[in-house]
Amino acid sequence: METMWKMLSEPPDAIFFSRNDESDPRMGDIVLRGRENFSKKVRVGIVGVPEDEGVRRNRGRVGAKEAPNEIRRAFYKFTPFAISKGKQLSELTIFDFGNVKTGSSLEETHQRVQTIVESLIAHDILPIVLGGGHDISYPCLLGVAKKTASAGAINIDTHLTFRKPHPHRNNGTAFRQILDSPHSPLLPGHFVEIGAQSFANAKEHYEELLDRGATVFSLQEVHKERMEKILDLAYEIATISAEILYVSFDLDSVLGSDAPGVSASYPTGLTSEEILKAAHFAGLRVKTKSIDIVEVNPKYDMDGKTSRLAALVVMHFLAGVANR
Repeated sequence: METMWKMLSEPPDAIFFSRNDESDPRMGDIVLRGRENFSKKVRVGIVGVPEDEGVRRNRGRVGAKEAPNEIRRAFYKFTPFAISKGKQLSELTIFDFGNVKTGSSLEETHQRVQTIVESLIAHDILPIVLGGGHDISYPCLLGVAKKTASAGAINIDTHLTFRKPHPHRNNGTAFRQILDSPHSPLLPGHFVEIGAQSFANAKEHYEELLDRGATVFSLQEVHKERMEKILDLAYEIATISAEILYVSFDLDSVLGSDAPGVSASYPTGLTSEEILKAAHFAGLRVKTKSIDIVEVNPKYDMDGKTSRLAALVVMHFLAGVANR
């Protein structure tokens, strides 16, 4: 892991909240940090990617590079107690590896992300990757699935994230890059989109995904059939003959009143409760080997509510992992 450590900077101590009260522990009290405190017992690793060059390339509103530490700021204030859950988050050994040191280009940053994720997976650590732009799904999934013959992926997103690089990769190209990669571990038949909205995607991209064999559950279908049913179907499709699952949570999938601080906000979308159900669902499934949370943009947030929602996605996912 020596190479990996050189690519990371430790998160600031100030964001690790504590009440200094043994009867009221917070996530800031239980999550480990600092290389000297790392051990083989670590089961879950948090990594931030403070980068929004992909958003800029896609002519979006920048600011997502500030998200990893803002999500942490909210995350470390939560208590580890999950009501009505058998096992608690305090039973997990979680380590915050800090933030990836961004490179001189988006491509260099992506290579570092892939190397770090590969290293964590090789040490049986489940990565939770905090973006940053949605472009990080590309190196993350390749890192998770490097030694896997077949992977599945679920993208919870208003957008298909299936644009063509013109000419460079950006925050809208990640899943096309993955599907087009030589010897890609992700086959189109194992790729599922949840929450795609009308008037937010190109007809050509939608039809090409379907023609290749991918599955798209629109926002209307989610609300008609209910999130629980859609998640069951998505998981079955994505993992029926795949060894692992990767899940991407784009916060712009949530309606704008619940998540105003994103790179591209919409007035319609999933409810907070729906995306948190998805997070817990993903955490419970043993095939889920990694997740990312992307497109949070603190620059446009209101009272930190989007960062808190992103932090709750992490919390609900961890509650699922604890109860596998």
